[in-house]
Amino acid sequence: MGAMGAMENKVWYLRQNRLFESAGDATVEDSQHLFETCLYPRKAYVFDQGDPARVVYLVKRGKVRLTRLTPEGKEVTVAVLGAGDLFGEETLFADAPRTTHAVCIEETLLCSAKAEDLFALLSESPALALNVAKVLSDKLLDASATMEDLAYAKVGDRLMHLFRRLANEHGVPVPGGLRIDVRLTHADIASLIGSTRETVSLELAHLTKAGHIAHDGRAFVVPNQEIAL
Repeated sequence: MGAMGAMENKVWYLRQNRLFESAGDATVEDSQHLFETCLYPRKAYVFDQGDPARVVYLVKRGKVRLTRLTPEGKEVTVAVLGAGDLFGEETLFADAPRTTHAVCIEETLLCSAKAEDLFALLSESPALALNVAKVLSDKLLDASATMEDLAYAKVGDRLMHLFRRLANEHGVPVPGGLRIDVRLTHADIASLIGSTRETVSLELAHLTKAGHIAHDGRAFVVPNQEIAL
């Protein structure tokens, strides 16, 4: 691919990202020079907890898992991101070390920009600033819902809430439902819903037997009747 093709490819991906949702073509094209593209192999770390670098990332393709180490040294998964998502946006507003790790679940193509350059761009574009506000608001809502689940919901209900969300965000249509196109271990799932691997394994067996979830190889499938709830 030539230089012109590479630039158009970057612009196309930027248009698909939540940061540039509803932004005009001129805004995207004028901004593309701020972003660098890098391909990360599976299991590669994008950044570590405590990293002081102020960089924001946009996912072009692939999957990224955000994790946090507890004071006891336990790794907890806090989010799974895919194409169109952005992360590291907390560095836009504070000069503080990272509070999470970011690791690629599969080969992942990312666009990155320095926080100070992106902040200047947001200052000039209310539409982009609003998009970042929406991303932060959605993350707060997800955190609030997770805390409510932890306080009141049974493990089976928490699992189905998680699977519906993952199916909506990362689902691939298959006969009868949506296949969750993310590889997550039982330990990953347990950390996402605040449970233990053993309990999750037991509840997954119950949900499978009851027909609330199915399997396509190693992937989970959420039936259409569950998506509609």
